[in-house]
Amino acid sequence: MKPIVCLPALAAVMAAAFAVELPAHGGQYRGPSAVAPPSGSSGNVPGNVGDVLPKSSGTGTTAKSSGSGPSSGAIPSASSSAGPAPGPARGPRGMPLDDDLGRWEFWWEFGKDPYLRLRDAIYAGADSTSEDPLLGRRLPFRQRNSEPPTPADLARVADALVGSLHKASDRDTISGCIVALAKIGRDGANWRLHDVLVPFLASADQELRETAALALGIAGTLQADSIALLCDLVADEQRARAASGGHAVNERTRAFAAFALGLTLQRVRDAGPAHQVLTTLRRVLAAPDRHGRQLKVAAIEAMALFPGGWRAPAADALRDAITSELGSYYSRELGVGEQLIQAHVPPAMARLLDPSSASAAAWKQRFAADLVAGAESQGKTHLGKQSNHIPQSCAIALGTMCRPWENPKDGDAALGEQLLRVYHDHRDEQTRSFAILAIARMGGQQARKVLLREIGRANRAIEQPWCGVALGVLHARDVERAVASGNLPVPDPEISGVLMSTLLSARNPASQSALAIAVGLCGDPESGDELQKVLQENRHRDDVAGYVALALGMLRDPRAIEDIRPLMRDSIRRPFVLMQCVRGLGLLGDRTAVDDLCSELEQPEPSLVRLSAAASALSQIGDRRSLDPLLKMMQNSQLTPLTRAFAAVALGGICDKEPLPWNAVFATQTNYRASTETLTDGQSGILDIL
Repeated sequence: MKPIVCLPALAAVMAAAFAVELPAHGGQYRGPSAVAPPSGSSGNVPGNVGDVLPKSSGTGTTAKSSGSGPSSGAIPSASSSAGPAPGPARGPRGMPLDDDLGRWEFWWEFGKDPYLRLRDAIYAGADSTSEDPLLGRRLPFRQRNSEPPTPADLARVADALVGSLHKASDRDTISGCIVALAKIGRDGANWRLHDVLVPFLASADQELRETAALALGIAGTLQADSIALLCDLVADEQRARAASGGHAVNERTRAFAAFALGLTLQRVRDAGPAHQVLTTLRRVLAAPDRHGRQLKVAAIEAMALFPGGWRAPAADALRDAITSELGSYYSRELGVGEQLIQAHVPPAMARLLDPSSASAAAWKQRFAADLVAGAESQGKTHLGKQSNHIPQSCAIALGTMCRPWENPKDGDAALGEQLLRVYHDHRDEQTRSFAILAIARMGGQQARKVLLREIGRANRAIEQPWCGVALGVLHARDVERAVASGNLPVPDPEISGVLMSTLLSARNPASQSALAIAVGLCGDPESGDELQKVLQENRHRDDVAGYVALALGMLRDPRAIEDIRPLMRDSIRRPFVLMQCVRGLGLLGDRTAVDDLCSELEQPEPSLVRLSAAASALSQIGDRRSLDPLLKMMQNSQLTPLTRAFAAVALGGICDKEPLPWNAVFATQTNYRASTETLTDGQSGILDIL
């Protein structure tokens, strides 16, 4: 579905863009504007700008076609005999929002969830004398955060969603209920989730077909018939065609089924089902000429989710088979157009390979060679002429695979130096940005020294934001490793001081917001007072205030609540600022936001902007006290379908079984510049669904 669009560079159109980009089952802010995949087949296109597309009015009419005719009127039933069409037709184009996909906000919005771990923070119980386990300092006024739903809550919400699903005839409510049920991921006393979802595979509406397929993976039930059906959907087998109304399964639905298999694969610890899933996915890459790029990218991303913690002879054999298939595909000279797809292999290999293995060492050298070749004028590698997507992905992979850069002579120091040269000299700006982040992800004292030096030299408009977040990432990495080792992490005052002084002297909004997030990643409580001043000075600037509010929450300083709370209450028509404030308050343990947001939903005639912002914010907070008013809204036939759909979205978010968003595993460390429509186009990819 469509994401919330927020373009800081064009703040005047933000509210209008938000109003027309409202998603049925929720949308995610993924950067200043939509992330559209390159058009045509050329892998050398750096990425297109997004568009603002007219969206649902709440009557079942949307800009996205059912695939079999105009998308007006009520949605046909799941058992409709209309045959699936190849994919959704595009609605009338709106005003194009020209934007730079190289901005740091895109990287942050795709990768933020593991750094924030918002739901963990919200549900963490703490009394007035407890210590923050991440930052190791006392929070004297912190109280217990939101209350998670109980098992009884989950059962009654799931039953209510099934009831609404059977009654609904509009796409918004149906898709919202499907995804919400999948997030809960449980069977009812008198119904089975698999049986509820499968009929929608035969819907005349493409969006509902692909949503139903994806939901089978989000649910994570690991039931044999769900796994078998997803495999058949990917392969377009006869049983899948029967479930799809007797028609061939189109590529979009097959790609969504492949992503669902990835979500299934990450949970599996049984060799039989894992082999079944991987056999299906490997066949896609084994015959690349027979499949479109949507399905091939989905298969690569799905295989990358093979569980890293599963260590057994059978698991090792399966992992070796995956890396062999991916390596074979990556090594083929298939042309520049296919490199958009091949570019998904390096980050996948980085997830799968043991960094200490001989195989990882060999692939590090391969990726390093491709990274260097991309910096040269001809851009020639073993792949032939090289698109920018390949070095971008190689930089991402090396940041994960390389050992800490502790001194100029240690094991991966040469790769650290190479990443630094790429940052200075590469012809592609995005590759340069990913390279400086890769140095941060390596970590180590030499990496720290390099980043502190580079931020002082950086161009303020382009390089400074990336150097700032890189320093924050490096510090967050050190904190994570200290906690994992059972040690008490301590802030790095030099890094915090450099970031704060750079923030105070910055005037470019992108630099200010990036540096604020970097300060938040460092978690130094001594930065709180200065950061609160920055918030007060910029509270009317959406492109700065939202991220500063979030950064204050990341510092875990409860004094900031009194600054963020009034900003949130004043920002109900500023959805981006509102969401960042909610996240910040959630990290700080403030529960008063629930009362305000529930009151907003209960307004007799809420605006679309206020309604969607409030529902999305409630999803983030996850407090069981908001369940009753949301259930009443969803079941109130006097409300518009879109209002009820947003209530379903919020219910699914509150009752989500996962601590991180279901699609965070795909979003983290992805090369979003090598995008396909089913991964993310800013509108209807899996990374665009809340």
